[in-house]
Amino acid sequence: MRILILSFLLPFLFVSCSSVSYQKIDKAKATKQWGVLEVKETARSMSHSLSTYYKSDLKTGYLEWKAIQNSTSEHIDTKLISNEILNQLTKDKVPFVDTSIREEASAEMAFGKTGMVSAESRLAVGKFKSPSHKIKGEINEVVNYESGSRIQYITVTLFLVSLETNQIVWSEQTNFLKTSRVEGYGL
Repeated sequence: MRILILSFLLPFLFVSCSSVSYQKIDKAKATKQWGVLEVKETARSMSHSLSTYYKSDLKTGYLEWKAIQNSTSEHIDTKLISNEILNQLTKDKVPFVDTSIREEASAEMAFGKTGMVSAESRLAVGKFKSPSHKIKGEINEVVNYESGSRIQYITVTLFLVSLETNQIVWSEQTNFLKTSRVEGYGL
């Protein structure tokens, strides 16, 4: 009987002991690992700089995103950074294309030509847009240990490359210098 009662109450104890709280993102504090502060600052500075460049210098063309390369010792979700930047640039009306879905779109257009799709919802052929520029990026770091502290210099760099000329036409860098206490240093 005790086992039956314990097996019934045990899950409730674990659930009731856990708690979650949400914070305002702009009030996030620095952490030892790559976190909210770094993601938000990177997205804010990069999207603002690229949006300004596009609207003042480039003015036309479609951009495409290439995955950011993480060359640091930390696990950094580069897709999260990319999505934050792309979201802001899209809000700023900077046009993007996603060539990774061309095959699916082509198959849907071919299916539309079979006559099995209504004329008003059929995808039109010949409306794909080609990217004129590609955005690529890297995250790099230098780590030093001094007097029980870990000093980490992180750089996030984005480049905008013309596909027509292979010329880098824009670049921006966001830098972070993080110092954290190392537990057990010198033991």
